[in-house]
Amino acid sequence: MLNKYVHVTLRYKTGHLNFVFRKISKYLDKDISSKVIREKFLNYFIEEKGHKFVKSSPVIPFCDPTVPFVNAGMNQFKGIFLGLQTPQYPKVVNSQKCIRIGGKHNDLNNVGRDGYHHTFFEMLGNWSFGNYFKKEACQMAWELLTKVYKLPASRLYVTYFSGNTELNLPPDEETKHIWSTIGVEEERILPFGETDNFWEMGLVGPCGPCTEIHYDHMGTVNRAQLVNRGLHDLTEIWNIVFIEHNRKQDGSVQLLPKKHIDTGLGFERLTCALQGKVSSYDTDNFTYLMKAIQKNCSGISEYSGHFGEQDWNNVDMSYRTLADHVRMITVSLGDGAIPEQNHKLRRILRKCFYLSETVFKKDKGLTKELSNYVVENLGQVYPEIERNVDQIHQIIDYEENVYHNLRKSSEKELQKLIKENAKLTTIDPIDIAPNVLTAYKELHESKCKIIDDKLAYRLYDTHGMDEELILQVSNVLDIEFNPLSFAKGLDDAKLESKKKSAEMKFSINIEPTIPRTDDSSKYFYSKGRRGYSFPPVECKVLNIIQNDLSTSEAGENCVCSLILDKTNMYCAAGGQDSDRGTIIFEHSQFDVKELLNIDGRILHRGVVRSGTVRSGSLGTIKPDEAARIANMCNHTGTHLLNAAVKKIKRASCQKSSKVTDSYLNLDVAIFGAKLDISDVVSIEDTISSLIKKQIEVKVSIVDSQQLYKYDEITLIPGEVYPDNNIRIIEVTDGSAFISREPCCGTHVLNTSDLEDFCVIGMKSLGRSTQSVTAVTGDRAKLARQNAVRLSEEISLLKKSLGDNMDKPELIEVAVGRIKKKLNFDARDNTIIPLVFKDAALADLQVVNGQLKQIGKQNLKNFIEMEMEDALQSNIGTSKSNKKYIVHYLRSSVVLDSVPLQKATKLCPNMPVLIVSYSDNIVKARCCVPKEFQNEYFDAQTWLTETVATVFDSEVRPSKNQAGDAICNMKPKKVHIQEWDTLLKEAMKLAKKYVHDNL
Repeated sequence: MLNKYVHVTLRYKTGHLNFVFRKISKYLDKDISSKVIREKFLNYFIEEKGHKFVKSSPVIPFCDPTVPFVNAGMNQFKGIFLGLQTPQYPKVVNSQKCIRIGGKHNDLNNVGRDGYHHTFFEMLGNWSFGNYFKKEACQMAWELLTKVYKLPASRLYVTYFSGNTELNLPPDEETKHIWSTIGVEEERILPFGETDNFWEMGLVGPCGPCTEIHYDHMGTVNRAQLVNRGLHDLTEIWNIVFIEHNRKQDGSVQLLPKKHIDTGLGFERLTCALQGKVSSYDTDNFTYLMKAIQKNCSGISEYSGHFGEQDWNNVDMSYRTLADHVRMITVSLGDGAIPEQNHKLRRILRKCFYLSETVFKKDKGLTKELSNYVVENLGQVYPEIERNVDQIHQIIDYEENVYHNLRKSSEKELQKLIKENAKLTTIDPIDIAPNVLTAYKELHESKCKIIDDKLAYRLYDTHGMDEELILQVSNVLDIEFNPLSFAKGLDDAKLESKKKSAEMKFSINIEPTIPRTDDSSKYFYSKGRRGYSFPPVECKVLNIIQNDLSTSEAGENCVCSLILDKTNMYCAAGGQDSDRGTIIFEHSQFDVKELLNIDGRILHRGVVRSGTVRSGSLGTIKPDEAARIANMCNHTGTHLLNAAVKKIKRASCQKSSKVTDSYLNLDVAIFGAKLDISDVVSIEDTISSLIKKQIEVKVSIVDSQQLYKYDEITLIPGEVYPDNNIRIIEVTDGSAFISREPCCGTHVLNTSDLEDFCVIGMKSLGRSTQSVTAVTGDRAKLARQNAVRLSEEISLLKKSLGDNMDKPELIEVAVGRIKKKLNFDARDNTIIPLVFKDAALADLQVVNGQLKQIGKQNLKNFIEMEMEDALQSNIGTSKSNKKYIVHYLRSSVVLDSVPLQKATKLCPNMPVLIVSYSDNIVKARCCVPKEFQNEYFDAQTWLTETVATVFDSEVRPSKNQAGDAICNMKPKKVHIQEWDTLLKEAMKLAKKYVHDNL
């Protein structure tokens, strides 16, 4: 065989560099593209072997709480292996997006340091669900590698399970024989133990022996003794798992009734082999990104592929890290991952921003620009990446702005702390943020010696610090920290949370012999000419609980809980409130106020309205139809609101929701500009259009496999959906609008049932989250009617301005009355649309502006007229018959600012104390001529002992004046509702003091 030599650099486990010459077979197609490699794999199994193609699941495992990201091709088929689902096809093939940045399979810390570790990679796989088994799987793998891809058999090694006597599992001689029959040389068929060749899904569940195919990049001599030794040039490329056992709780294994095949062929490693490369970064999976980085960064040298000491300035390592991380970021954001819910994803984003800024000298925008190249490269293979490019860009922009703001706000404090402790420089710069510095200072000041499980959890819960950050800070402060403590703290907190959730309002133990309640009929309702119909359900009382204890009967007016065998009432879940209703027994009635689900037993909490209820009693249960329909309207309205927000803002994510019979509330994270009033108008117009179109609300029941088939579906990051019986609620107008979400709640059957929709409130909940409150149906109509009435009131106010300019207190009262109507609770009957409220506040601002403008123009006249009136009618007389004035300047309510010296100058020959009130701010000024001053009476004393005391403010002399002659009270904010009471008290005290002491 002819060979040519290529000079390469290899980095071994020892960290030393070795320069070797390796041979590349002339038969390898080094020009074959990764695209063609992927297509050949899929075509081989689809066209030649009759497999069905299934698309890659998202990298967010919405039905599996055990992993933060999908880390293997088998994740979406886990339900089949566990026997929870029936496969749709007996044999399938796909290319699965995978991410490994934590847990057992964590490649994050090695990225960039070598040529083959990645946070994101693709796993090519073929599966058999009870169809073919060992022989066929091995034959197809060997044929594909050697006949289709034409990899030389002399470079391949295979391994098999050598057995385990403790588990009573013999060596897998069957697989060894299969490889021998295929033609693999005896010395290339190698036995390995449980660590390398026995695959397990988890501590319990399906498992089995596996066989691996390893590829030798050198290919010069037989290196069987080096297989599974961690060499970079002799790597596993394909793992074929024979799922034939089930691991039990006690650790033993037993045979499964069905046997499955699960394979994983590393796409990046296969590409390396076929393109004659040792490093993945030298293949076309990455070279386009290397060129893009250099193209977009001026003055940066090209990527040269150096490692270790040859990469003396770490530029090549930075190239590799940035390229890898950008692929992972683009894919995960395209699949709906949210950085604020995944610290590792946010950390990887910040690593990219840091490298862009410090190594590649780009302050902003490089990560976003590089994501375009990833979209172009992978978009055809995974269309969801291309479809969600706006979302990807928005989140990157948002996170980059947050990162730079945090760096800026932390820099000054960091430099100050570094002077005290230089070891702070060892913390990764991307982790420096105000929360970390705050935690550092708390730990430093507490002088603690160890971070135990409780403290570790508090650092996580209060400061958002993960295990890695806690470890960094503990090293800086020389505080003992065991990562197991962190894990224990998290576990304890989760257990406590589950315990509280289970107990909620009930601290009871339910007998395990009591059957679970069948509540499937909560979804059984229909709609006819007369509206919705909720068929009553015949039920039986299984248990009665009073004061957290079981009892056999409950008499009239008794507050208790009934556990029924069946119910058609909805128990609070998915953000939706419980139903209310009535249970009619033969000689009694029970009013249901709320429901609670405890391990499948649904407690109906309420009161016995008449008669006596006994265990075993048979009754008929009916939900409160008006409340149920209102809940249904509001829940469908919540879905439409969520979809409308996403349509406008693209990059958004539901955080939580609340559905009641009075209103609906949606907390949504928006990565970019927040919702404004124009967006609210657009949202209302969109939903109103959907209501008018009378669109059917479709309900589909799917399992997790079918869930992943949807191209467009709104899933909540962090939410864990069941493997089966997932209800999909869908509303689409056939054009650009689509609402499609998994949901366990109850919904209307047609959008027309909402009748109307309007937003009544919106507030900010932190940096990215907004809370939107809305109403539907009669409540929406009520809000609009209230708006009409209030609009008329505002119009009258505006028209009367000219006639009442000399009576500012009347205008003040009118404005206050309207403002009070603009403040309401979502359950009140005084609700109004947010759009109208915004316009009303603008009108009131105009009114105030007009008043203040007129006030400015007539300031002197207003004050002079009022003070002249005060001099004539408000002069008081002290015990010594000396005259004084204590006066509230009524004209101040219409003025922007009140120069009280203008008022006091109009009465220079007597003691005067003036109070003003404008824009909820109270001011006061006091002047006492010298001839009126005595031991107990001067300006400072008079003001301090009376008005300033009432308003809890300070007194200070006027500029360049003696305090006993002229003093001012520091302005103080006073709510309008408290103003009248405090003013009366202040005026009363001021008059009494001057009367007694002058």
